Amino acid sequence: MHLMKQMQAQNWLIDFRGGTRANMYRVLKTVVATKSPYQEILILDTIGFGRALFLDGIPQSSALDEHIYHEALIHPVLVAHRQPKKVFIVGGGEGATLREVLRHNTVERVVMVDIDDTLVALAREHLGDWHQGAFDDPRVELVHADARGYLEKTSETFDSVIVDATDPLEGGPAALLFTSEFFKLAKSRLNPGGTFGMQAEATDIGVCEAHASIIKTLKQCFKSVFSYQAMVTFFGLPWGFAVASDEDIAARFTPEVIAATLRERGCTNLKFYDVESHQHMFALPKYVREAIEDPNVGMIIRDDRVLVVE
Repeated sequence: MHLMKQMQAQNWLIDFRGGTRANMYRVLKTVVATKSPYQEILILDTIGFGRALFLDGIPQSSALDEHIYHEALIHPVLVAHRQPKKVFIVGGGEGATLREVLRHNTVERVVMVDIDDTLVALAREHLGDWHQGAFDDPRVELVHADARGYLEKTSETFDSVIVDATDPLEGGPAALLFTSEFFKLAKSRLNPGGTFGMQAEATDIGVCEAHASIIKTLKQCFKSVFSYQAMVTFFGLPWGFAVASDEDIAARFTPEVIAATLRERGCTNLKFYDVESHQHMFALPKYVREAIEDPNVGMIIRDDRVLVVE
């Protein structure tokens, strides 16, 4: 497991990535250090980033900048839909993804399926600034199960499906949430005009092959696919996202439509996402665009050929 590659010395947590780089976090206090049936969970109080969550040794979110990741993940996929009423969330154990979905006053029902009830219970107790009571909203149905299995069994359909899964680590629970088979399953559970959004791995120079693979695979499944990124300081690198639909959603991303949509839905107190931030996120650097277009970079991800990141 990735956690075995990290060490904690003199109150520093060092996160080694891929054998070529590392990020260091100065630890004030260990709040939780445990292992669920699915992953190793660390909640730490750090200097600079405040309270922070690590899963299998990998930084997930911090009090300082979790709003960047979660607003970047949620608002483009919901703005892309004309009137999202029913939303399905894959993962999102901290509750912040749920928090951002519920900001949209069109939303009437959210089904959140996270396999790890231990993580969610710890988030309820220790990550209150993340979920802000969202788990108790009457519009929410929280299910602890395999999200792919849930979608395979349910006949319910949704306006948006959002994947906030952990990295597809070797032997981890998330690998089968990044394949063409899963993307097609999610698409089959979308209502007409539905939108699909997900975290789509790092977009830093030299390490964007996984992101390119995800985008290439989504393009095999949806007619309209957008790649975008946001710099997440806690991760130490820019992070990729994707939004997809069978509708031509480009018209939803004009400055006028974004501003009007956020205003009409009551999303006026966001900390990161607005018209200008949207334009910045969707203006990808040349190396990312070239990686997505290069047939020799990445792969089409399938159940029998999964994406694995280090």
